[in-house]
Amino acid sequence: MKKLNFGVISYAHPHALRFASVIAGGKRTKLVAISGDGSNSDVARAEAKKYGAKFYTNYEGLLRDENIDAVYIAVETYRHREIAVRAAEEGKHILLEKPIALNLKDADEIIKRAKRAGIKLMLPFNPRFTEPLKKAKELLENGEIGVLEYINAISENVKPPIFLQGLDMSWFLDKKKSGGGGFMDTAPHGIDSLLWLTGDTPRKVYADIGSKIYGFPVDDIGTAVLEFRGGVLAVLTAGWGNPKGYSYSIEMKYYLVGREGFLDVRTAYPDFTVYQDRAEKIYWDRPDVRNIVETFTQAVQKDKSVPITGEVAKENLKITLAAYESSRERKVVRL
Repeated sequence: MKKLNFGVISYAHPHALRFASVIAGGKRTKLVAISGDGSNSDVARAEAKKYGAKFYTNYEGLLRDENIDAVYIAVETYRHREIAVRAAEEGKHILLEKPIALNLKDADEIIKRAKRAGIKLMLPFNPRFTEPLKKAKELLENGEIGVLEYINAISENVKPPIFLQGLDMSWFLDKKKSGGGGFMDTAPHGIDSLLWLTGDTPRKVYADIGSKIYGFPVDDIGTAVLEFRGGVLAVLTAGWGNPKGYSYSIEMKYYLVGREGFLDVRTAYPDFTVYQDRAEKIYWDRPDVRNIVETFTQAVQKDKSVPITGEVAKENLKITLAAYESSRERKVVRL
């Protein structure tokens, strides 16, 4: 089968490092070009050399490259609408980093342009592509724990991105560019998993989000309580709560309670621990990113629907913004 030729637009988001690696090593994908838009253009240039990909100083040159079928966009969030719209105009299929946009209006524009161009648009929310959660979803659908009543999730809790060495992640601390702090950065993953696991949408949200740990100009952690239309109550904690010395770089835990039992997902990623001067968790496999790229690639090549559409991502953003409103106003927000 002919490989899907990818371009990676920007290394502003740290996820670009992992996605580029998976795309370059994929059986059905080829990394053709990388652009240096936004932060970390030096890293983007070095990565292009590493993978033997063509380097463009900006996305316009990359999008005009006729060898490219699809793009993974990892630029700063405030530029998502601008670049996704141009990618659609050039007929490139789009794998767009989360959140889809800073606001619902921009999200609508991206969705509209992608439909008009007849291209695939997908968001990469990782949890639903991990093996433990895929198994949990299967057990829920098979009625193994009866009617689902309650979910307690930490998804995702990470170290602040500015702790990453060799990368400029300062834009995450600028609300105009990022839309928010730790909760905006990581909660969309957890929200997507809750929508997927329940097969439902929330009708109410109450949240407490703030700069509680590091004194950043944006929030670093938050907790949201979501009441779903079908009756499930979910508590989600997400943000940048892990300190430098914590052995986990990423925390994903789920406690799902049904009327006939519960599922306890201690970690969504297979790992082992190295104990020396300090303890460090080593993830020996990250099938989620590989599964995301493979799912997107098959959708393009076989003209199938993607599992996480622009509309799903917009609903996710709506819930995230409602959580911020709830925290700001100190009240329950109805959706």
